[in-house]
Amino acid sequence: RARIAIPWNLTLHDRACLGDRANAYSLGEIEIGARATVAQEVYLSSGTHDFDRPEMPLVAAKITIGEDAFIGARAFVLPGVTIGARSVIGACSVVTKDVPENVVAAGNPCRIIRSRPPSA
Repeated sequence: RARIAIPWNLTLHDRACLGDRANAYSLGEIEIGARATVAQEVYLSSGTHDFDRPEMPLVAAKITIGEDAFIGARAFVLPGVTIGARSVIGACSVVTKDVPENVVAAGNPCRIIRSRPPSA
């Protein structure tokens, strides 16, 4: 029951998962890597507005979620963000900046909490 705004802007690689009631607001591209999980009610927003300009034009930027990453329930990922392979984003986090590989990050705004061991 996920919602996908513009389906041709969404790429799900092998065994990627888009959870129940997740929103892929795909005004720009959204790419979800192999075996990555986007949990229930996550909001992936690849579109926003330029509030510095009086006409507030639409701005779209690609969201990339790396292989084996996990995005916790109700997290919000902003346009242009890349989440590295094997990283974990805590539930209800607001991801405003890129997150590197192999870390656990959470909060509003989302911050790195600790490293994860590299995969075997």
